[in-house]
Amino acid sequence: MMVLFHVIFGIACVPIWPILYFMMHNQIKPKKNLIIGVTLPYSVHDDVAVLQVLKGYRKWLNISMLPLLPLLFPVFWLNTSGAVLTWYMTWLLIVVVLPNVIIAIFREKLMALKRDNAWYGEATGLAFTDIKAAAQPPRKVSRVWFLIPLILSIVPVAHALIEPPAWGAAFAVVYVSNALMVALFWLMYQMIFRVRSEVVNENLTLTMTLTRMRRYKWGRLWLAAAWFTCGFSLSTWAFSENLAAFILLILAYIVLILIVAIHTEFSARFAQQKLTSGESGDLYIDEDEHWIWGLLYYNPNDSNFLVNNRIGINMSFNLAKPTARWIMLISALMIVAMPFLGVWMWAQEVTPARLILNETELIARHTSDRYVIRLDSIESVELIDSLPFVSHRINGGSFENLSTGVFFVSGIGRAYFCLHPKSPPILQITADGQHYFLNDSVTSITQEIYSQLTGMIYDREDHR
Repeated sequence: MMVLFHVIFGIACVPIWPILYFMMHNQIKPKKNLIIGVTLPYSVHDDVAVLQVLKGYRKWLNISMLPLLPLLFPVFWLNTSGAVLTWYMTWLLIVVVLPNVIIAIFREKLMALKRDNAWYGEATGLAFTDIKAAAQPPRKVSRVWFLIPLILSIVPVAHALIEPPAWGAAFAVVYVSNALMVALFWLMYQMIFRVRSEVVNENLTLTMTLTRMRRYKWGRLWLAAAWFTCGFSLSTWAFSENLAAFILLILAYIVLILIVAIHTEFSARFAQQKLTSGESGDLYIDEDEHWIWGLLYYNPNDSNFLVNNRIGINMSFNLAKPTARWIMLISALMIVAMPFLGVWMWAQEVTPARLILNETELIARHTSDRYVIRLDSIESVELIDSLPFVSHRINGGSFENLSTGVFFVSGIGRAYFCLHPKSPPILQITADGQHYFLNDSVTSITQEIYSQLTGMIYDREDHR
């Protein structure tokens, strides 16, 4: 299980380091007269003072980012899922935040240089859309190309309603989530045509070209994501009883989405750099004062809720809108909370399962009272050294040496677990037609409770 855990998180997390590293290095190359988030006249891109700031930025980016990659490897020596998740999430948080801190620091240095030398163009502080460019009819992909994957992704949902998946509600949630994601991708595709066009300067042709390029690449990304998600949903439905296939499908889906997203982002940056490399003049758009640290957009005079990032293909919220501020705050809290999810999981793992027997009840406890079984409802008790074959978990948690929740057991069906599977013996109890597999982290307690329960059952039968 730990190997699987490392494979999934490794594939999901490790690529983020090179992506961010090269994206941050790419900020040095002028695109749309922007260098590390600062709008500068074309004539000063090679100024000695500017180059000195960029040299410092490159140096500190390397100092902060390069040591982070080897810091990922100690995670392979951790032996609990919670500790592994905490390490990955903490590492990921640092990898995401640290380079943005570096770029914010050196952007302010470049902004100070810009203010000191009055490097401003004629359109500084303006945010506007070229009316002629905006009036051009957008070239949209037919909605049929989104409707087909949406309909196909609903098929597993409909089947799950008619015949519940063998692996329980978890797979039904996956099917519904996939269908909703396909619908969301179509809505996001529509959104790209509602965002203002990209105005760099007075060159209408350039504005139209950049706008169409961005829309084309965004559209291709959303369309690919819709079809990949549809394929993932249908594949998991077809192999719903094969855990290994399901895991491989998740990995393949993550890899495909990453490849398309990375290619789309860097090809857009390359196109922006190439298309604007020959531009010159003093009339160019300068919105630096509206971009906090070059990362967050705040402009009360802009009616748009979403705006295009100035580089690449991403979008940003206009934080002058209250709703946008709430979304940003919730997102930031979720990111900061990521490592605490691992801490919670670790606490679950290291907390021992307990069995408590009193005069009327048997209580299985783990962090709280999981199951309370009335003694007069117990029909049978067995002491076993190993679990029968468990086909899948319906809900709950399953760690290296702890299983809690509802599982599907071969030959029995649904069963309730609260036990350490690698610390036998295990009590197999039937009560009121329900099946339980329980034990205490202390072997002698499990054995003692078994003796008391069997004695109670014998006494009860003798009185009959």
